[in-house]
Amino acid sequence: MSSDELNQDELNQDELNKEMLLKIFYNTKGNIDDINTAIDNSLFGNQKRSLTLFEKFVRARLLLNPKLLRLVDMDLTWFEIAYLSQYPGLENVEDLDLRKNKLGDEGLDALLSSDKLDNITKLDLRNNQITRKGMEILAQSGKMGDLQVLDMRSNRIGKVWEEKLKSSMNFSKLSSVKIV
Repeated sequence: MSSDELNQDELNQDELNKEMLLKIFYNTKGNIDDINTAIDNSLFGNQKRSLTLFEKFVRARLLLNPKLLRLVDMDLTWFEIAYLSQYPGLENVEDLDLRKNKLGDEGLDALLSSDKLDNITKLDLRNNQITRKGMEILAQSGKMGDLQVLDMRSNRIGKVWEEKLKSSMNFSKLSSVKIV
């Protein structure tokens, strides 16, 4: 099998995973326990950890400090970020550290779909395979209006985004942006 065929297979699998996740969200009507169970059942054997275990980890972190959530170097993917974006308690987080994961543009988009990001003042997304597309999504999102510090180093974006974000009307409080 050629690398082009493998890439197409991966893309097809990503689309199937997205469809499955959306179906689970709709079928469970947002019930967090039902979502955990359904996702674990659908992904059993395919993932390193269950979403239930991830949920317990997030809950433990938020119990220690509800204003700080550090999920560093955990190989988080877009579906875990989609889950996290709706997690009860995220609305209290001011400092969100997601560096060294595998969010990519899709994970950033999933995070920004959340209505729970209003209190975020510091966001660390270093080394997450985010590209120009993800930065465009961020700049146009209208989310995180209180954001003051953003660290996007070690992604696939250029230094021009520092000024673009600082001058954006959506980020009037942004004082520190690190891109390179």
